[in-house]
Amino acid sequence: MTQSKLATIIVLIALANISLTSSISSKTNSANQSLIASPTTIHHTFWLLGSVVGWNKTRPGPLVTVTDGDLVTIMYNSSDFAPHTWFIDVNNDNVPDNGEISSATVASSATFVNFTFTLKVGTNIPSTGDFTYRCSFHPQMMFGTFRVQASIAPDFTINANPTTIGPLNTSVAGTSTITVAPINGFSGAVTLAASPSSGLNATVFPTTISGGSGTATLSVNSTAAGSYSVTVTGTGSSGTHSVVVPVTVVTPDFKIALGSSSLTVAPGSSKSVMLTLTSLNGFSGTVSLTYAISPPGPQVTFNPASLVVSSTSPTSSTVSLSAASTGAYSTPVAQGSYNVTVTGTSGSLVHSATLSLTVGSSSGVGGLPSSVIIGGGIAVAIAVVAGIYVLRRKTKTKT
Repeated sequence: MTQSKLATIIVLIALANISLTSSISSKTNSANQSLIASPTTIHHTFWLLGSVVGWNKTRPGPLVTVTDGDLVTIMYNSSDFAPHTWFIDVNNDNVPDNGEISSATVASSATFVNFTFTLKVGTNIPSTGDFTYRCSFHPQMMFGTFRVQASIAPDFTINANPTTIGPLNTSVAGTSTITVAPINGFSGAVTLAASPSSGLNATVFPTTISGGSGTATLSVNSTAAGSYSVTVTGTGSSGTHSVVVPVTVVTPDFKIALGSSSLTVAPGSSKSVMLTLTSLNGFSGTVSLTYAISPPGPQVTFNPASLVVSSTSPTSSTVSLSAASTGAYSTPVAQGSYNVTVTGTSGSLVHSATLSLTVGSSSGVGGLPSSVIIGGGIAVAIAVVAGIYVLRRKTKTKT
């Protein structure tokens, strides 16, 4: 049998579950002749010239790729009288078996014969992957690869921007934009719902995205500092998808710091140190300064004693420490070591800083305590008076 007598033309068209309307060019002498088809959603078009040499005179023939769920139409005719059958040889035994997709057998036909089937994995094809298509008359010469791809159903994605919220101050709202985007032509409605962790308040608006594409605003807040999260779930006809947004909530606060942790003051004099208040987490408000000293003795003053703290920059007060007597009859400040605690208070917020104060020499030797100096002075005065008295008595005795 000559090659010309074995010539068979097969056209395969894969569509997404829609009927086929096509017209074929009258030029049938080309192995790769174009197919004019409508509608435009045709996935693949194959024009296969069958011969003993192979499909399109190649061995193997062209790759045929379709998708699970596609409507596949095979249009073929034969110019000889051999019983040609196009089939997918799932078990590779070179013959069309029961359950395998196969066309009607055509011995000779001047016009095209249509063979249409819906490809469905698990029904008429065992799985996705590569199979061999053949001609039953020349199965070992006229063959090619029939590739089945998984269907890509319309779906949607859901994302958040920013992906995290915070740090937020307590009772202050934070937001993130939730975006719904379609995949593979999805155009259904998506319903949104926010599920926050315990202690966090969360809302999303609007709650419905129409047409499979759009944005919504996620708003969150909490009265307590902590680490939280909120899950935004979108539900549509294709299923559900969600995005988790971490949220950090903090309490506005301030920090107190002294310019030095220790200070030495000579008896009868004074020195100062700078105190700085710094806003934390957006704090702004008035802070009152107080002190405690142990043991009592030196005097502590603030300038100023009340500070307005800004959220944008630190503010300062001068802390003066005096070892001088405060009045004519006051007890002089004893030399030694003292602990000074400076406290800043604003509502329920209280923070402190500690200063180690030394009155006298920083080496610890220093002068004698005031009581010793006074006592010594009195003793010296008494001795002087006694000496003068003795001298006067001796003088009188000699004369």
